[in-house]
Amino acid sequence: GPAGVLSGWDAVRAHQLGELRPPTDEVLILCRSGGFRTVGRLRIRPSKRTLSCGHLVVPGVGRIVVASCARAVADTSLGYRALAPVRALVTSAVQAQRCSLAELEEELAAGPQRDSAQLRRAVADVAAGAASIAEAELADLMRVAGLPDFELNVPIVDTSGRHIATADVLWRALRAVLEVDSKRHHFLESDWARTMRRHNRLVRYGLAVAHYPPAAFRAEAHRVTGEVDSWLRARAVEVGVDYPPTPVPASGPLIVHDLR
Repeated sequence: GPAGVLSGWDAVRAHQLGELRPPTDEVLILCRSGGFRTVGRLRIRPSKRTLSCGHLVVPGVGRIVVASCARAVADTSLGYRALAPVRALVTSAVQAQRCSLAELEEELAAGPQRDSAQLRRAVADVAAGAASIAEAELADLMRVAGLPDFELNVPIVDTSGRHIATADVLWRALRAVLEVDSKRHHFLESDWARTMRRHNRLVRYGLAVAHYPPAAFRAEAHRVTGEVDSWLRARAVEVGVDYPPTPVPASGPLIVHDLR
């Protein structure tokens, strides 16, 4: 009816996001009045909050009212019991600019606390800089391994403000960058050459750079994190700081000087 707003997985798919299979078989409809009820496969849920929504024309159905992307993502996340699909949904929604981190944080704060643990964790991942599920999982592995505090996706600029690169993982106090290079981004020789030029630029500006494929962290996490730990220890000696270094508060882009 005119008071109903489609949300949950069906709305997420309308926003061109989400997995191909829903977390539950129910279709979620939000309404501005009435009580909780189920009609067939429709789960009707009242919402006291203001419903931000838009319209979608479905062939054979007509115009329907769809919840905002942030609301749809939040409602869908409540139906999952695993972290991975929620991480994938949240990071892809922000990366595709379907909604903002601030909008998701607002939905998390205003929405139900029950079953929201996965959403809370995924939103925290994005707030910490993760741009994908792979980066969020990598951050988990490095924290579990006890590696020093790090930052994700940090812009690196020169003293004139020119963008040099964006570090996948940065240890600011150590001036050390870890690049996560997937095989699919280096299939062509031109891709590999571009990565080498990027590496050389970072080294020229006095940064230490290490490269690992995502598969290495998944298949050999203990070995790889051990290697990264040894590399960072050696880097601490080079730059003359304690290990683990005292965390440097994140302060936006890392400004570097050309050493030529």
